[in-house]
Amino acid sequence: MVQAVEIPAEGLRNVRFGWSMLSEATLSLWAATGGDQTPWIQRWWSDARRRLAPGRPRLLREIIGLGGYLPDFLLPVTAGNPSSLDEELHALVTTPAGAIRQELACAITAAKRTGLGDPALPLATRLLDARGEHAYLATLADELSIYWKAALAPYWDGLRADLELEFDHRARLLAADGVQAAIADLSRHLAWSGGTLLVDVPPRARLTAGSGLWCVGSAFLSDRVLMSSRPDGTVAIYFPAAGRATAASGRQPPRQVSRDLTELVGATRAALLADLDITHTTADLARRHHLSAGTVSHHLGILHRAGLLDRGRDGKHVLYRRSPLGNALTRRPCRMGEKRKAS
Repeated sequence: MVQAVEIPAEGLRNVRFGWSMLSEATLSLWAATGGDQTPWIQRWWSDARRRLAPGRPRLLREIIGLGGYLPDFLLPVTAGNPSSLDEELHALVTTPAGAIRQELACAITAAKRTGLGDPALPLATRLLDARGEHAYLATLADELSIYWKAALAPYWDGLRADLELEFDHRARLLAADGVQAAIADLSRHLAWSGGTLLVDVPPRARLTAGSGLWCVGSAFLSDRVLMSSRPDGTVAIYFPAAGRATAASGRQPPRQVSRDLTELVGATRAALLADLDITHTTADLARRHHLSAGTVSHHLGILHRAGLLDRGRDGKHVLYRRSPLGNALTRRPCRMGEKRKAS
């Protein structure tokens, strides 16, 4: 099944890439409660749900439990990145009232098409009937804020750093190879046929992105894409962003360090170097290794001057990752007398 999206010349001149904190909250719970078997998502969810009250967040879980359709008000696109969670939650609670029941009805219809029988939204229905759309959205926003702080905030530094690197890459690809190549590279589920973008999702009415195309990256879309149309004539595509394993790093123990590496560069620098197979900020490493930011910065400077780390800046964030020389140094060779594992 393929959805066709017509993108006229004006739409192609208005292609934007970005990410959304509210979308990440929605898609993270969708992945976790939908049984995504990706190892890092399972590790993240095992840790995150210990900090959540049983069954919470109730309203969000109720919508997600209906199946594959997610209401547009839970998958926003923003005019400028980065936006704060508070800004996105404000946009959520100011969603036009008429759109709420319509979107929830679409979710129920989609669930019926997937064979869920006669699904319902009892919590939403009671709240909508008793207090109206704005009270429903306010309660949903409160749930999302609590969920974010418990489930995603501990991992956000590393996750955000990798998302930012992802979109640096997209910008370079867009400049070098053009918009169609940059979009086709997002996922194996996207392909071009002339001026029509073919998306491997269940089809509905033919879509036209006359006002532009939003490409929204998510760490929690393992190997699938989502899409939605907007009242302003834009179309949004949600695609799996690279580097998503970083999201599991916030409370995971630092990687095991070999004794040889410790003897060569010292225990602290060895631990930091071993942990930098994925991008981290100084603050992220300080939290993970229970060190002060100043101490981490000192050791990273030494490793960088030795050529063992690559360093880049994105706005106010300084990002570190092992260099090829650092990768070679941290690989543990097979010692004499040890048996190699069968491949």
